[in-house]
Amino acid sequence: MTVLEDRIAMAESDDTITLDDVEFVAEVISKGTAANDYGPKKTAYAKAEVPVFVIADPYRGECVVHTHPRDGKYAVEVKADFGEELDLTGTLVGLVLKTGEFPRD
Repeated sequence: MTVLEDRIAMAESDDTITLDDVEFVAEVISKGTAANDYGPKKTAYAKAEVPVFVIADPYRGECVVHTHPRDGKYAVEVKADFGEELDLTGTLVGLVLKTGEFPRD
């Protein structure tokens, strides 16, 4: 099954996706959206209790991982420069994200 076929099957199913189904969100910012990604979006995801929110910032050359949403804020923030590995094995994501080939702007 291709990705497109999978998405069509999901759209045709009776299952409704809810915020409880979201385990993580990753955003790659642009200069025009940076304030929104670091501000209102981060707050909205924390209020929705999205367990892991990752921001990849090609202008700073870093990723910021936000975890442990509580009271509308993320309690833990970890930064890593592009080129470093992000260890997300202790989260619901359960993987190591390699950032060595992330482009910088």
